[in-house]
Formats: sequence, C-alpha cells, structure tokens
Amino acid sequence: MNHRFTSFLITFLFFFLSVQNMEAQEKRKLLNGSILTEVKNIQKRFSDSISHYDYKKNSVVYSEKYRFFYIEKIQNLKNLYQSIYDKDVIIGKFDTSVSFKATGEVPANTVSPGEAPPQNETKTKTVDITQIENYQQLTDLKKRLTVDFPVYLIEDSSEGVYQCKLNFIIDVDGQFKKVKYSGSSGTEFNIISALFLYAIGSLDEPLMYNKKPIIQQFSQPIIVRFE
Repeated sequence: MNHRFTSFLITFLFFFLSVQNMEAQEKRKLLNGSILTEVKNIQKRFSDSISHYDYKKNSVVYSEKYRFFYIEKIQNLKNLYQSIYDKDVIIGKFDTSVSFKATGEVPANTVSPGEAPPQNETKTKTVDITQIENYQQLTDLKKRLTVDFPVYLIEDSSEGVYQCKLNFIIDVDGQFKKVKYSGSSGTEFNIISALFLYAIGSLDEPLMYNKKPIIQQFSQPIIVRFE
C-alpha cells in the first residue's frame, strides 16, 4: 500500500512539475512575442505623431517636430530595453577552470562582466567551442539573427549595410541575458537588434559540456543589408 502511494506521489509530482514548466515556457513565449509588438507600437506612435505635419507646407516646423518625436521614440526604445535588461537574473555560475576558444564568429569567455579573476586561480583548460555538445544551436542562432531580422521595424532606413555587435550571456537555462549592444549604424538599429535577441528569448535547450548545462558569455555581430 505504501509502495503504491509513493509511486502515485512521485508520478503526480513529476506531472505537476512538467505542467508548471510548460506553463512557464508558454508565458515566456508570450512575453518574448510582446517585445517586438511593443517596438512596433513605439514606431507607430512616432509615425502617427509626425503625420500631422506636412514637410511641403512648412519644412522648418516639420523638421523640428520630426527631431522632437524621433528623440522621444529613441527614448521609448531605450526604456523598453532597459526594463528588460534590469529584470535579467543570472542563475548559473561561471566555471573559470574551462575556457572555450572560439573558432568562428561566436567567441566565448568564461569570465562574467565585471567579475575579477580569483587570486588563487587554477590552471585553465582551453577547449574548442565546437566541443560544446549542442554547438549547432549557436550556428543556427547566428543565421537566424540575420535571416529573420525584423527589418519592418526599422523606419526610414537608407540603403546600405547596417551592423551591430551584441554581447550577451547564455545562462544554464538556455536564456539570453544581459544583452548589450554597440555599433556605428545608429542607436535605433542597435537597440532593436538587442530587443530582437531578447524576443528570441533562448536556445531550444541549454548549452551542454560534459553532459552538464553551462553558462557562457558570447559576442555576435548582426549584419543586415537594406536595399
């Protein structure tokens, strides 16, 4: 009798945790999807605001209003990005005994940003990043960041190549966290690039090395050509 009850309890707990995990994943997908929706709303508010002015009738007033509404739009994008960034919580712990050496365009670093190396540091083992057991996910991510980039969110873009460099952490739960951006193609493109990565949310599964989930910092360029 006790054995049956124990088996039932274990099965119930396993089912309950599975349901909780599925619900958490669905909530995360909805949240991630809402990021690009909010970017679209910010762009629409900008377009609606400037549509009340006619460049042909008064170019001076139009230019002044455009500049004012554009600054407001960029600030709204910054606020959205910062609100997401501030909620990131790192749950993994960096393993300083292993250093992953990048062979492609997705370099890795085992030291967290701002984290000082330990004084009594042991010898670090250097491992090719392709030795990560599910490394293909990183290759797929690199492709997705370019192929699926939401170009429709970039308004009034001139022709040319736009570039942004994203620095981010992939935590032990596979989620992208502490995403930072840099580049010379404009603040709007940079922020939307970072928000796009946040909207993707995570890898399909955590990165694994020696059959254990790992946390790593990565740097990935985004290159998009507008024609």
